[in-house]
Amino acid sequence: MKAHAVHRGLPPDVDEGEARNLVALLRRELRPTPGRLGDSVRIVVVVLAAVAIAETFRIPEIAVSAYIVLFLSGREAVSTVRTALAAGIAVVLAIFTTIAVFMLSLSEPALRIPLMAVMTFAAMFLSRASPLGPVFFVAGFVIAYGLTLGDEVLGLALQPATIGNAPQFELPEIFFVPPEEALVRFLLWFSLAVVVPVALVIAANLLTGRDPDLLLRRALAERLEASARFCAGEREAERALEAQAFEGTAQLRKLHNLAGVFARSQRRPVWRASLIDDITRLGLLLLAWLRVEGKDRNPLVPAAGACRRAERALEDLEAPGPEPLTITATGAARPLADAITHTLRSIYETLAVTQGTASPKEDAAAGSSGRLLAADAFSNPEYVRFALKVTLAVMVCYFVMSMTNWPGIHTCVITAFFVALGTVGDTLHKATLRFVGCLIGAGLGLGAILLLMPLMTDLGDLLLLLAPVTLLAAWVGYGSERISYAGWQIGLAFYLVVLQGYGPTIDMYTARDRTIGILFGNIVIFVIFTTIWPVSVANVVRTHLARALGQLAALLGLGIRSDGGISQSARSAADTAFGQAIAQARAVLVNDPFETREVRRATGRRPIDATVVEQVGRLFIPISAILDLHAHLAEHGVPQPTEDAIRAHHQALAGWFRHAASWTRSGEGAGEVVDGLPEPPALSGPGDHLTALATWYGLLHQDIRKILDEVGPRRQPVIEPSVGDALHAAG
Repeated sequence: MKAHAVHRGLPPDVDEGEARNLVALLRRELRPTPGRLGDSVRIVVVVLAAVAIAETFRIPEIAVSAYIVLFLSGREAVSTVRTALAAGIAVVLAIFTTIAVFMLSLSEPALRIPLMAVMTFAAMFLSRASPLGPVFFVAGFVIAYGLTLGDEVLGLALQPATIGNAPQFELPEIFFVPPEEALVRFLLWFSLAVVVPVALVIAANLLTGRDPDLLLRRALAERLEASARFCAGEREAERALEAQAFEGTAQLRKLHNLAGVFARSQRRPVWRASLIDDITRLGLLLLAWLRVEGKDRNPLVPAAGACRRAERALEDLEAPGPEPLTITATGAARPLADAITHTLRSIYETLAVTQGTASPKEDAAAGSSGRLLAADAFSNPEYVRFALKVTLAVMVCYFVMSMTNWPGIHTCVITAFFVALGTVGDTLHKATLRFVGCLIGAGLGLGAILLLMPLMTDLGDLLLLLAPVTLLAAWVGYGSERISYAGWQIGLAFYLVVLQGYGPTIDMYTARDRTIGILFGNIVIFVIFTTIWPVSVANVVRTHLARALGQLAALLGLGIRSDGGISQSARSAADTAFGQAIAQARAVLVNDPFETREVRRATGRRPIDATVVEQVGRLFIPISAILDLHAHLAEHGVPQPTEDAIRAHHQALAGWFRHAASWTRSGEGAGEVVDGLPEPPALSGPGDHLTALATWYGLLHQDIRKILDEVGPRRQPVIEPSVGDALHAAG
């Protein structure tokens, strides 16, 4: 057996490095972005409408109604409407499920606790193991929240109906009806408190929501604009192209699938899907130009004007005009120049097609897979562990609230649901944002009660108070994932403090209790998620990076076919999956500074940081160029020994990437990673394409070696046996 066959090394560790400057971070996150003001103003209008309706018709839980508007509002109309519809249906079904639970346990209160635990566990399990996760999450939250508030309502209804002990200003009617009817009334009114904001969100987005078609065209136009600046030799254009390459095409394809859903009178343009591929491919080709020609962009100057004409045509929905000029180059850059010319012409051809109807195949691809559960729903233990941890947190909060007879802290149950996430860093990041947002919102609410509430006389005054704080919450909420959740918590805490009952309030006790509930819920989540099955950010990043390496292996495997052909659908799927894995790894790295010492890396290990993730992401550029050149050579023919050498090298590289993925994920196969990287093949023959292919093989080998030098497994030192050991072994 070879020595490296049994070689096992530690998987690489993960670190994002030092945290950035807080002031610079806030300045970047709070800057105006396209559509941010319009989205924020829409939320303000919908929140004010929901509060006005609830105040007028005396619908309970006004704060929940206002927060639902924030919770459901997205960045574009179609997904927001779909989410709102699904959430509305889930809430109504959850309300009736809650009524059924009370029917079963009304005479046996001890049965209510296990039923609550079982339903919370099931909902949280399905929220992770099903494509309909958000629907199950909302349903589980409503059931648990309805049961906790239902206990309070039931307890009040069972009290003697005397004026002396009845809080008439809160729920006067429940003292004069049977307990069962009081409970059903409350739950039905609570369902109305959810349905009203859902209906308002749907109506507002149907009328004024941002069209995914417009967002798609803007995103593609931005990519063409960055390509034009790069070809013109402008500075910083390279960074823009790299950022767009790391974004991938997943979000663009999502917008493509949503575009035209509401525009029923218009036919859906047929060119969008191919245009996404062509424009993305153009950016990758321009980045590849840097690796071959360096800073010399003079041959690309004619392409700058062609990109700008295509950009204007895309924005104005008009034909782009004359075809782009031919890009010329020599040596290894010639195939790149030909590919750039061909891609620009393909873009022009697709833009020249005005309107049409999407093909049935494309529509089918846009639809869902129809699976209710993920393929690993019952084999992945993380789903069950997450559900158990959330259920434990919810039940702890419920027990503390019940045993202390302190119903005012019922917000701890809400916190247990909305703070819990997959990793420790993610959970603590969200808990930190919730804590900060809670303090800001509660502080604004308490200040309003002390300074403004005594001067308020009607509903108009209340709406004037809500508008600026809601605008602040929405503006922060439409930032990136680093701060967005703090915005929603500013709104939630402010609503819970200010919107007590109907009309202005001066009750400071309720504000205090609800704030304490939020803080207590954060503490419970912190303790549970850092002590029971803690999931490190490093493990999740390694998993995503291993998936990315596996997709690179799949891409290289496409070039092993005997006929040299490459399935474009398989390549597109692998491209998209690779981009998603890299994007997810980068997103999870944001939460690494929030990890606790118990789950952080062991000292002395070389980390995978954000820079290394980007280096792995850049491997896509040479591999994409290699696949294009190989496909061209297969079409025009090469000597059979050369073709055999190319296929053998692709097979060896694909196997190496699979070993690298295994080592990244679990530490297995370190020997194959250290010793198994194949050397580039020696290719010789006429034609620039073969020369370019050999160049890209060398560049890919160089990039991989650079990554291995930074985070690759260390070679195990060879320890020579001592003389005494040798004599002992000899007998």
